[in-house]
Amino acid sequence: METLPAVIPQRAAPTIDQGKPEDYFSVERLRRQYNDYAASKDAEAREMVDSRHYYHGDQWTKHEIEQLRRRKQPVVTSNRIVRKIDAVVGLVERLRQDPKAYPRTPKHDEGAELATATLRFVLDNNDWKSKSARIARAGGIDGIAGIEYDLVPGDEKDPSLELHIAYGDGFFYDPRSFDEGFTDARYLGVAKWVDIELAKEIVPNKAKEIDGLMETGTDLTTVNDNDRERNWINTTERKCRLVDHWYIQGGKWKWCLYIGSLKLMEGVSPFIDERGKTFPRYRMFSANVDHDGDRYGFVRNLKSPQDEVNHRRSKALHLLNSRRVVSEKGAVDDIEVARREWAKPDGWVEVNPGLKMEPDDSTKTDFKGQLEMLQEAKNEIENFGPNPALIGQGLEDSSGRAIQLLQQAGIAELGPYLSAYKNWKIRVYRDIWNIIQRYWTAERWIRVTDDMNVAQFFQINKLQIDQFGRPAIVNDIGSLDVDIIIDEGPDAVNMQGDAMMILQSLGPQFLQQFPDIAIELSPLPNSVKKPMLDKINAKMNAPPPPDPKVMALQQKAQLEAQTAQREDARAAAQAQQDMALQARQQQMNEQQAAMDAQLERMKAANDIEIQRMKAAADIEIERIKAANAARMQQEQHAQSMDLAKDKAAQDAKLARQRPQRANA
Repeated sequence: METLPAVIPQRAAPTIDQGKPEDYFSVERLRRQYNDYAASKDAEAREMVDSRHYYHGDQWTKHEIEQLRRRKQPVVTSNRIVRKIDAVVGLVERLRQDPKAYPRTPKHDEGAELATATLRFVLDNNDWKSKSARIARAGGIDGIAGIEYDLVPGDEKDPSLELHIAYGDGFFYDPRSFDEGFTDARYLGVAKWVDIELAKEIVPNKAKEIDGLMETGTDLTTVNDNDRERNWINTTERKCRLVDHWYIQGGKWKWCLYIGSLKLMEGVSPFIDERGKTFPRYRMFSANVDHDGDRYGFVRNLKSPQDEVNHRRSKALHLLNSRRVVSEKGAVDDIEVARREWAKPDGWVEVNPGLKMEPDDSTKTDFKGQLEMLQEAKNEIENFGPNPALIGQGLEDSSGRAIQLLQQAGIAELGPYLSAYKNWKIRVYRDIWNIIQRYWTAERWIRVTDDMNVAQFFQINKLQIDQFGRPAIVNDIGSLDVDIIIDEGPDAVNMQGDAMMILQSLGPQFLQQFPDIAIELSPLPNSVKKPMLDKINAKMNAPPPPDPKVMALQQKAQLEAQTAQREDARAAAQAQQDMALQARQQQMNEQQAAMDAQLERMKAANDIEIQRMKAAADIEIERIKAANAARMQQEQHAQSMDLAKDKAAQDAKLARQRPQRANA
C-alpha cells in the first residue's frame, strides 16, 4: 500500500473577521447596560436569594424567630420545598432526553448515526448527566440556569469543547427580554468576584492597569453578590469584579472582558450556527417569566404553603405543650407556683375551698383546627407537580387508567417548565453540533456506549486514498447535514401495567397463544421489547409445519433415499477400491518386470565384463609368458656368449702355451 503524502490539504476552520476597534461598544456603554440590569432586576435578584434560602431550609426571618422565642414557641421547619424540587429534577431525568440526529437529505442517512455518536461522545466527556440534573435543580430554585461553552486546547490537533454550569446568581441579561430562553436578549453575561492574581493570569499584559483599579475600587455590585459575599469572600486578599459581557452589535454577537472601567479583551463570538450567524457563549433558560419579565422558580408558588406548614406546626406544638386554665380569683395562693405545677405531667395544684379552677377545653378545638389547616397546606404542596402518583407512591390498589390520569395531572402542572427545559436542551445540542462541525477537522476516534452498554468506536475525519488514488476525507463531520432533535422516552407507570394485569387474568394459554400482545403491553423497555417481538414475528411469518403423516412419509422416503445413497456410495467406494487394487497390482507387475529386465541387463553386463576381464587376463598371461621366454632366450644367449667368450679365451690361452712348450 502506498504511503500518504506528508502534507495533505485538510478541512480547516474558517477564520472569523474581528473587525475594527470602533466596531465594538465602549466599556462605558457596557457598564450602563450592566447597571440597567442591576437597577431593573433588583426584585428578581432578591427573590432568587430568598428562594435559595428556602430550598436549603432557612425559612424563618430573624424577627419571626425572636417573636417565637418570646412566646416560648418552638421554631419548626418542615422543608417540603426541597423534596418537591428534587422530585421535579428526578422526573426530568427520568424523561430521557438524549440527542439524536436525523438526515436532511438521503445521502446523509448513514452520517446521522455518526452525528448522534459524536454528540453523545462530547456529552459523556463533560459528565452531562450530572450537570444537566444540577442545571434543572438550579433552574427550579433560582428560576435561571444554563451552560457555558469553553474551547480549550485538547490532546488532538483540534480544540476540545468543555461545558460548565452557569448559575443564575452571577448571570445578567437584557431586562427587556421576556423569552424563557433569552433569545430576544440584546446582551447577557456573567460577573464574578475573582482574586486579583487570577485576573492577572487571565490577562497578563494588563497587570499594571489591574493593580491601579484596586486602588479606586469598583461599583458593580448586585443583591446576589451581597448574599454570597458573607459566605465566600476573603477580606485578607484583594478581589476584583470580572465581567464577561456578550452583546449584539452590527448583527453579530461580540464579547468584552472588563474590570470596572478597564477593558481587558474583546472580540467577535467564535460560535456560529448552521445559518452562519453567531451565538453567545452562555445558553440559559428560565423556569417561568412573570408579567414584569422577572424570572422565578418553583419557590414563589410554594413559599406561602411552606410558611403555613412551618407556622401551623409550630403553633400546634405550642398548643400541645401548653395548658390554659380558667380560674376564679383567689383560687390559689401563688399563681406562679400553680402555673408551674399545672404545666407538669405529675403536677399538684391546691385550690382554695369554694373556688373553681379548671382547664380551658377550647384549646383542643384550636389544636384540631391547626392540624386540619396544616394538612391542607401539606396537600397543596404535595399535589403540585410530581404528585405521589407520578413518583409511584400509594398506587398499589389503583388501576392503570387511574394511575395514568394522576400522572398526567402532575406533569401538566410542570408543562411550562418542562417545555422551557426541553427547548433549552435542543438549543444546547444544536450549539454543540455546530461547534464540533466548525472546529473538529483533524482525524480522531470517538467511543460511545449505547443503551445496551455496548461500546462502539467511530473514526471521524479519516484520511485515505480514493479509487482514483487521491487523498480523501471519510466521515467528514463538517459536511454532514442533519437535524438535531431530542430522543424522548418517558419512564413512568401507565396503562400498560393495567393491560398486563388483564392479560394475566386471561390465563397462561392466552399468553402462549398471543405472546406478541403480551410483550407489547408489558412494561419492558423498548430496547428489550423490539428484539423479542422481531423473533416472534419471524417465527410467526415462517411457513406452517406439514402434516405428520406427510412428514412420516417424507422421512421414510428420505430414509430410503439415504439408504440407497449409502449403498450406492458403498458400491462406488468398493468399485473404486477394486480399481485402485488393480491399478496397484498392475503397477507392481510393471515394477517387477522392470526389475527383472534390469537384472537381466545387469547379468549380461556382468557376463560381458567377466569375458572382457578373462580375455584381458589371458592376454596378460600370454604377454607375461612371451616376456619370460624372451628373457630366458636373452639369458641363454648371454650365457652362450659368455661360454663362447670363455672358450675362446681358453683356446687362445692354450694356443699361447703350446709354442712355449715347444720351445722349451
